[in-house]
Amino acid sequence: MIAIDIGTTSAKCFSVSPEGEIISSDQRFYTTHFSRHGFAEQDPDLIFKSVIELLKNSIIPSSQCVGISFSAAMHSLTAIDDQGHLILPLLIWSDTRSVKQSKRIIESGWGQKFYEITGTPIHPMSPLCKLIWLKENVPDVFNKAHKFLSIKEYVLFRLTGELVIDHSTASATGIFDLEKLDWSDEVLRYIALDKEKLSRPVPVEHLLFLQKNQAAYLQLDEKTPLIVGASDGCLAQWGSDALSGDDITITLGTSAAVRVASSRREIDPHGKVFNYILNDRKFICGGATNCGSALLTWFRNSIDANASEDIQEFAKQSCQAPTGCDGLLTIPFLLGERAPVYDPDASGIFWGVKMHHTKIYFQRSLLEGICFEIKWILETVEEVFGKRNNVIVSGGIIRSQIWLQLLCDVIGRKIITYAGMDASAAGATRLGFEALKMDYVLPKANPSIINPDLNATALYEKHFLIFKEIYNRLKDLKLENK
Repeated sequence: MIAIDIGTTSAKCFSVSPEGEIISSDQRFYTTHFSRHGFAEQDPDLIFKSVIELLKNSIIPSSQCVGISFSAAMHSLTAIDDQGHLILPLLIWSDTRSVKQSKRIIESGWGQKFYEITGTPIHPMSPLCKLIWLKENVPDVFNKAHKFLSIKEYVLFRLTGELVIDHSTASATGIFDLEKLDWSDEVLRYIALDKEKLSRPVPVEHLLFLQKNQAAYLQLDEKTPLIVGASDGCLAQWGSDALSGDDITITLGTSAAVRVASSRREIDPHGKVFNYILNDRKFICGGATNCGSALLTWFRNSIDANASEDIQEFAKQSCQAPTGCDGLLTIPFLLGERAPVYDPDASGIFWGVKMHHTKIYFQRSLLEGICFEIKWILETVEEVFGKRNNVIVSGGIIRSQIWLQLLCDVIGRKIITYAGMDASAAGATRLGFEALKMDYVLPKANPSIINPDLNATALYEKHFLIFKEIYNRLKDLKLENK
């Protein structure tokens, strides 16, 4: 099985045998363009090219490839015309240009209703809000669009000629009715959007097949099935083998999320816990933050050119500052924020700054602030779903024992990690084999257990209370830009 995971900063490819052997792995990186405040765009054709290169370079002969299964990041939006040509860059999850539109939905009284229908909290991340922004600000593109697509839909369209969206990805758009498993008539009426401008929803196990020219170029049999797959967050839960009632996961990479698996969705009366579909048996529920390793890149580019963008090296450098940073505390909301506050206007704050705080202190404080945010989301999710005992951590953070220990100390809980295959790709692999009704075993991965330093946890608990208090006291203060 070839698993393709289309992430925020890169696409990854794994080839896995039914016996659980990882035969090959590869990765291609691409860039995000921040041309204006709130804009976060990527080139869909460059991402498609990256996927093609990964497939082309896979060492699996055509006769041995049983299928290709897909995972992709949520909340993206692009558009094609009636000739299949792109007419819009890819707006990714961190694009917050639709702040006014999201506020208008909430203030109109429709916010909680739409959340209850779709399971997606109202926020500029949502394609729902992005579509309204397009209609109001770029009407020519909105009207010309033949189809609005996520990045996975676009890649699959180029490969197969089909325009379909899996239930999992659709459930993160803010437009999909979780009960009917179809586009919501109520939400579409609000947008004044024709249902025909959206792809046909299909189950995550749905099979597609390559167009002749793509099959020939990739040297694959035209009968090789492509499993439409699911969203990366939902598949990360499955790939982490965290579907039991006692599991809760933390994924920390470019962004971060806290998730649980549930046989049914739970409606949060505050509209802040998402409910996305994994398959017809499981919902994946939780909260996501914009604040992940993307902030490490910001720190290097804006504060200290000597700081590393690499998670492992950045955390190692930060150890020169003490636990708690001698009172320096960071609110890391540089990209606005999703869970648990859902405040696109939120800003970053360095609080408690003293003369002796050098750049290294700021560096460590940034890591601590990201962990405080994860702890806050963890509390919010467990308020709805109850406390879970198995805290499983995945994502880029697992490359840094230092940052893992810091996270463990902040949340004050034992955490479990599994080295080896990317969690989302592992989930895509499982989904692929099961869609084809094949027996399989996952690649073996021995668990690592990390326990908190109780002295550090006691200090961090005090800082965490101040962290929340700072945000709550200052959230309504805004500086005028003019």
